[in-house]
Amino acid sequence: MRVTIDSSLDRLRNVALTGLLSIAVPLSTVAQVLKPGTVPAQEAQQPTTAKVQTAGVQRVGVDESRPLALNLFDAVKLALEQNRDIEVERINVRQAEYDLISSRGATDVSVGALSFYEHRTVPVGSLLAGGPNGSLTTRTLNYDFTAQQLLPTGAQWLAGFTNSRAAGNSQFASLNPQYNTALNIQIRQPILRNFSIDDARRRINIAQRRLDLSDSQFRQRAIEIVARVQRSYWDLVFALRDVQIQQESVELARNQLERNRRMVNQGTVAPIDLVSVEVELEKRNENVLTATETVTRAENALKQLMLGGTESGIWNQPLIPTETPDLSGTNFALADAVAAALANRPELSQSKLQQEINKVEVKFFENQTKPQVDLIASYTSTGLSGSRLLTGNPFTSTTAVLLDRVNTLSGLAGIPAIPVPPSSNLPDFLIGGYGQSLQNLFSNDFRTFRFGLAFNFPLRNRTAEGQLGRVVAEGRKIVSQRKTLEQSIEVEVRNALQGVETGRQRVETARASREAAEKQSESEQRRFEAGLSTTYFVLERQNALSQAKGRELRAMTDYSKAVAELQRVMGMTLSSANVQLGPTQGTRN
Repeated sequence: MRVTIDSSLDRLRNVALTGLLSIAVPLSTVAQVLKPGTVPAQEAQQPTTAKVQTAGVQRVGVDESRPLALNLFDAVKLALEQNRDIEVERINVRQAEYDLISSRGATDVSVGALSFYEHRTVPVGSLLAGGPNGSLTTRTLNYDFTAQQLLPTGAQWLAGFTNSRAAGNSQFASLNPQYNTALNIQIRQPILRNFSIDDARRRINIAQRRLDLSDSQFRQRAIEIVARVQRSYWDLVFALRDVQIQQESVELARNQLERNRRMVNQGTVAPIDLVSVEVELEKRNENVLTATETVTRAENALKQLMLGGTESGIWNQPLIPTETPDLSGTNFALADAVAAALANRPELSQSKLQQEINKVEVKFFENQTKPQVDLIASYTSTGLSGSRLLTGNPFTSTTAVLLDRVNTLSGLAGIPAIPVPPSSNLPDFLIGGYGQSLQNLFSNDFRTFRFGLAFNFPLRNRTAEGQLGRVVAEGRKIVSQRKTLEQSIEVEVRNALQGVETGRQRVETARASREAAEKQSESEQRRFEAGLSTTYFVLERQNALSQAKGRELRAMTDYSKAVAELQRVMGMTLSSANVQLGPTQGTRN
């Protein structure tokens, strides 16, 4: 089955409509803009009968002297620029970008520093501790640096650079003060659990897909807003044109009243016929008031979609749509429309992204069920230097004599004092300041290597097993929901195609009905003037004509709304409205 689609959105850029922007059109003559070629209703003569009142009504908060001509393209543009719902979706995209930035922070290099001065005095209970007078005092200045990073492979490295300057009163120290430096590098690489994926990479992958998901949701929201603008625009077109139809009906009743008044004066019509026309005129004036209120409501609904707040001056301007429904369009077959919907609908892309997120979760929790086996390695280089301390052997001094006495009393007489080589025997590369210590450090002469494996075999891992089972079940649910979604989309496409086809046929039928009603009304008027009919039948024909015009107008606007709905269910709303959504920011790489 093929149907004809109204391509009214493609006509938005018609430059012929721009000339209407400078035309001030009051509500009573808006049909001149809505339907080119028609003549606006003439100003009605004030009826002499006191019961007949003016049909106009004051619109609240609207300055009729400042109309704003508006085509559908500009209405869509304003909505996309200022609509608060669209702005909320933009913020959601930015939040998703920040979440991605945050998750990538797990692989940032982290650096640290520690510096402190320590003065320490402790009692000692042994001469071998080296502290004179029973105490040992040390003064230490430390300044250490660390850095660490999680690599994309799941490996983690840690580097530490430690420095200290120590001075004290130890009698056994050969270097005082002395400078100690050390450089240590460690790396730990998982080879089972956390090898192909770990929690950091899981969060990064999920954040990337959630950013794409927020983009798709933004696109979906934009489609919904544009579709609502289109529907509201055509509702306003209908409301304004309906006001003209009702005003034309009022003019017909006024003309009939004047005609009956002349015929009463001529004696060809009974005076009671004036009353029936006056009653009908008041009824039609009431219809104008109701139609005018409908215009205000439709206009406010469109303004609410287009404007971002209450401060805009457009709120006080009447909107004059410059678009008219058109039956010309493009043919779509059912199969082609369904295929386009399945390719373009953002809900399906969102379902696909949810499946990808689920696959990341499944991969991660499957990996977490494996045992932990890590390859570890470390390298350490040390440096030392200081100032030579020229002191004698404490065991050859008075302290040594006291030690001999102690040995004698304990039966250990004759044991010589412990020989302590003098500090002058220290190698020259240890003598110097902090720079010498660094030189010894980076000479790589004093180094330590370590390689090994670290194992962790849980007897049971119910936490990971339970989480894996849950995400696997979630994946099956997403697949089932996607099939349901595809079915719903096809139903929507079928209904929308039927709505377009029905709308087209309604327009044709309503047009034929309106043409027949015009002929009937003209015929009844001639019969009345010839004395072959009554006022009652003339007014009935006039009412039938107004109703036929309303049905035709409703059918045409409903057709335009049906086309907008078909574009929405096919996911072609933005392209049909000539709207392109570019990337928000450059945080996806």
